Amino acid sequence: MKEDLILWEEFRLGIETSFKTLFIHYHAQLFNYGHKFTSDDELIEDVVQELFIKLWRNRESINNTPSVKNYLYKAFRRIIVRKLTYNSRFTSLSSDDKDLPFQIELSHDHKMISDERLQSIRRQLNKALEQMTARQREIIHLRYFEDMSYEEIAEVMDLSTKSTYKLLYRAIDSLKEYISPINLLALLIIIRSMQK
Repeated sequence: MKEDLILWEEFRLGIETSFKTLFIHYHAQLFNYGHKFTSDDELIEDVVQELFIKLWRNRESINNTPSVKNYLYKAFRRIIVRKLTYNSRFTSLSSDDKDLPFQIELSHDHKMISDERLQSIRRQLNKALEQMTARQREIIHLRYFEDMSYEEIAEVMDLSTKSTYKLLYRAIDSLKEYISPINLLALLIIIRSMQK
């Protein structure tokens, strides 16, 4: 977004109001993204705060970016994965970010389709998501819920663009295996409408 790039440049110059505007604009999005990794609201909030504190402290040495959203998501992901990995030493989680949880959930109040159809889609989606890896769930979220390009996803998830295509292809194959074609179409329509 062009406005974001202007705010980013102003923030790098030390203009506090531009920094606050970026924080306000991205806080909820990053918080929502954090919920895909953990349900610990305090941890997510700490990560968002830590990210923006680091940004402000290092503003003079931070480079320009072609995508503010992509930069923030990548930095946020790096911090939350590090914290969850650290915490996993005291729980049963693996230290590999491929094994970290990542959840996707449909909105409960969606009005486009009947409740019965929505419940059927939810059941099929949950079954498909249970079979997916956390990284497959994450790529579905970034591509369809956050509307990121393959290149942006590759950067956020620290993958090559080719690997990003392969991972998304496998995730979509998994969806097709558990969700009927008509429900898959309805699901894509729901996801698109949630972006607006």
